[in-house]
Amino acid sequence: MNYDKQRFLQVMQLVEKETMHLEQIIQRFFEGHDSLTPEWLQEKLETATGIDQLESFSAKFSRLQDTLGDKLLPLFLKLSAEPIGTAIENLNRAERLGLITDTGQWLGARQLRNFLVHEYIDDLTILLESLDQARIMSAVLINTANAIKQYACKIGIR
Repeated sequence: MNYDKQRFLQVMQLVEKETMHLEQIIQRFFEGHDSLTPEWLQEKLETATGIDQLESFSAKFSRLQDTLGDKLLPLFLKLSAEPIGTAIENLNRAERLGLITDTGQWLGARQLRNFLVHEYIDDLTILLESLDQARIMSAVLINTANAIKQYACKIGIR
């Protein structure tokens, strides 16, 4: 097995693990709340468990986004005999291959990741909106991971 394929399989395994961890923290943190309210968030932020869950969700969302976009996608493109370019070029190729539905949405996930990781958000309304967006984008990330896995199987990489 060549190095690139071995590395792809290792990173794919990591993505599967990160996906599982993100799904688990989504269940624990959001506890089935379809619509988030300021009261729900305030209640979460009043407990150490709630704060830990917030930090864990933000970190796991960010980690999966990073691993998919910065590691797995370029490896997949290389093994698929696609040219590798800048992050946006790679996302555009992924969109053409049907691995993602919208490059702009992915770029938004990157901005959201940066916001959640690097900003301390005091305004509960902004934090609530960001968390809701990250929860929605989590499904996009998970779908992307699954699409790459399926495509890799289809073309014999996996």
